[in-house]
Amino acid sequence: MQARPFEGDGPGSFLVGRDAELCLLGFMVEELKKGRSGLLTVTGAAGAGRSTLLRAAVALARRAGVATGLVRCSPLETEIPFSTVSQLVAVLGPPEQLPVLSLAMCEQPGEDCADPESSISLPYEAFSAIVRDAPLLLAVDDGQWADPWSHRWLQAMARRADHLPVLLIRAVRDGALPGPMREAPGWGLLDEAYPVAPRELRLGPLGAEEVSALLDAEGPGAVAPEFAAAAVRATGGNPAVLRAALGRFAAAGLPFGADEVPELLRRAEQAVVARTGRILRGLPPEAVELLRVLTLCGPEFDFDLVRAVAGLPRPAADAAMDLLVRLDLAEGGESPRCAGAAVAAGVRAELDAAERERLCTRAAELGHLGGVGSSALAELLLETPPVGEDWAVRVLTEAAGRHADAQRYERAAALVRRALAEPVTSTEQQRLRVDLAAVEVGHAPAASDSRLRQVLAEPGAGTPRLLVRAADLLVCRGDTDAARLAIAEVCANEDASEETATLSALGWLADEECATEPDIPLSPLPPLPAEPAGPAQAGALAWSLVLEGTRPDRARRFARVALAVRDDDAPLGPRIAASGALIFTGDVAEGIAGRDAVIFDARRRGARAAAAQTLVHRAAVIMRAGRWDEAAADLAAAAAELPLSSWHPAMLPRYLMIEILLNLHRGRIELAEEVADAELPLGAERGIAWGFLLYAKGELRLATGDAAAALRLFQECGRILRAKRWLNPAVQPWRIKAAVAHARLGDLAAARRMAGAELELARRWDVPGVFAGLHQPVLAALAEAGVELDPDDVLPERSGTLSEPEQQVAALAVRGLSNRDIADRLSVAVRTVELRLTKVYRKLGVEGRAELPAGLASQGWQG
Repeated sequence: MQARPFEGDGPGSFLVGRDAELCLLGFMVEELKKGRSGLLTVTGAAGAGRSTLLRAAVALARRAGVATGLVRCSPLETEIPFSTVSQLVAVLGPPEQLPVLSLAMCEQPGEDCADPESSISLPYEAFSAIVRDAPLLLAVDDGQWADPWSHRWLQAMARRADHLPVLLIRAVRDGALPGPMREAPGWGLLDEAYPVAPRELRLGPLGAEEVSALLDAEGPGAVAPEFAAAAVRATGGNPAVLRAALGRFAAAGLPFGADEVPELLRRAEQAVVARTGRILRGLPPEAVELLRVLTLCGPEFDFDLVRAVAGLPRPAADAAMDLLVRLDLAEGGESPRCAGAAVAAGVRAELDAAERERLCTRAAELGHLGGVGSSALAELLLETPPVGEDWAVRVLTEAAGRHADAQRYERAAALVRRALAEPVTSTEQQRLRVDLAAVEVGHAPAASDSRLRQVLAEPGAGTPRLLVRAADLLVCRGDTDAARLAIAEVCANEDASEETATLSALGWLADEECATEPDIPLSPLPPLPAEPAGPAQAGALAWSLVLEGTRPDRARRFARVALAVRDDDAPLGPRIAASGALIFTGDVAEGIAGRDAVIFDARRRGARAAAAQTLVHRAAVIMRAGRWDEAAADLAAAAAELPLSSWHPAMLPRYLMIEILLNLHRGRIELAEEVADAELPLGAERGIAWGFLLYAKGELRLATGDAAAALRLFQECGRILRAKRWLNPAVQPWRIKAAVAHARLGDLAAARRMAGAELELARRWDVPGVFAGLHQPVLAALAEAGVELDPDDVLPERSGTLSEPEQQVAALAVRGLSNRDIADRLSVAVRTVELRLTKVYRKLGVEGRAELPAGLASQGWQG
């Protein structure tokens, strides 16, 4: 298929895929030369090529020796009598007749046009004089804008078609030709004079083949298939848009390659915007105002609200809407809208800032009264100055919450910042700042932290509950150094209250997570009391007992107190700690349920960092229970909850620890090493979580056979944990892994010391299953190296029930054998006998050998 330029057309304009249409035009011109009159209506969407085809018809006629007249109608001339015919007269009539013809056509148009015969004689004579020498082709472009007087005049002329060989070709937009015009007797007479059946020719969009042909003709070289497909998609096959996009493209000297597709899409959009602007500048004021309102308001506004915003009465609004639909600038219906994003961009480009503010303010106010939803109103308020109404802040924050839920953080933040521009109280301003910080964590975490610190630095501007919320968000985000410092300052300046107790608990949790060696001296925090003053302190106390590895019964009781409160004012940090405490006291199902509740509430409140942190903690617990796939799903959910780029550096090590261990379990050593070797942001090493990452790296080094490197990593992990007095092996059993590394390096004495220290701490915690995460390969590795561990030390049974090794030791002790004799009889170390007897005494609740027979008898043992 060939793209053919035609005579009289401007550069860069082509007829592509219009072979049938050109053949029809040629045939009609030949019929005209034979003295046969006719009428052809060319229709199509805006930019479909109607004007191009019309000019092609004129060029064909001129080459065939036919007299031609081409005029273009305008919406600004629709109400001017005989404006279209006047253009024809000016084009075709002798210059000396123009004043006489104009006077004849314009005399009393309102009355005479009821019967156009009264004013047709002089123009008819002029046309007759032309036709005596050659047939006449009249081409009327944008005929939908022709004035009614000219329509009637042309109808009257049609009644004399048998005397004048005239071919009338009019181009109109799709749907723009009114029904009565089609049915007018004059047009029918012209139709009957034309012998070929088609009376209307519709130009549809170019197909993929036609677009490819045009690209081949225009391109500087080969056209990439991706580029051709994008050209069809971006322009919809609209020739005008395609020509404009390619013209801009060629001006830049760019090839039609796959790499240039984004540039093509951008330039196609620019072409639609520019075309929309040109159309707007030719529209009546009512249509322009209505389209502006449609563009700004969107489909949530029904037509009555739209016309109210535009300030148009119903008849004028209906007429303007009909016009916009016919121009493909709007879509009609009960909820009218602007026709596409590119059209909307064109309308906005023609709208100055002051006018936009005026329309958006009026639309927001009327929309609020009309019950329009908060999302639509909020978008309007983004374009307005402060309106000073309470509903504006509510609308903006509601819409911001929906955007944040969909992870459109930047849009949500823009809405909250707009709410801050409204005149509000200092307390309301602080609330909005905290809301903004909760949203900004998704895309601007540093700004979020700074905003929360600012709220804590101005405690008098907000309520104590706002201070608690700000502190909780800061702690859960991982900015624990700043949180601990800010909370200490607030507690030092606030009177004792429930909120102060809650803040002190958050400060303590921050202190436990922050750097072991602070850069500057820290203000003292109020110490945690022996009995909690509220649920937040209960959660902090429960976690402190777990870390110390003492009194699991009290830790369990305090944790349940902390988790019993779930109102919106209860901070999430202490609940995260409390659920962890229950897990390490052996109440795993209850602890995981507590974490599930925290995740749900964090999402509901928009506290995404808290939700992400809790998912990571839950993944760690589930992984230690051997549920690897579930742990991987939780880890992925944490990254989806909050982009890793928005995580505080101090939070990342825990995430990476789990990722390393998951890859190790799946045998993906290379992936685990990639994670371990990844460069981390500054500050990642300044929290307690750094020790957990070192532990995972130690596991990796053990798996790859580098026991020396593993030992160094385990020892550094232990140094960090001991510095913060995180002593409980249930939290992180680094000593037992260090013992394995010592054993592999041949230092059995050191291995026994490390293993013995771990077991002693485990016995102090006295929670069954404390070493449930250690599997048989670890025990086997120690045993092979000569480090003997009682399996019951690793997985202790329920209190009061003796394991088989314990029963053997107890039976020999009751018979009076010494520890040395028992060791020789069972072929174990004396220390092993001592450990087993100690556990037997504890389980039976006896003080020593003298009470052992009675204790065994109370259990029904008949040794």
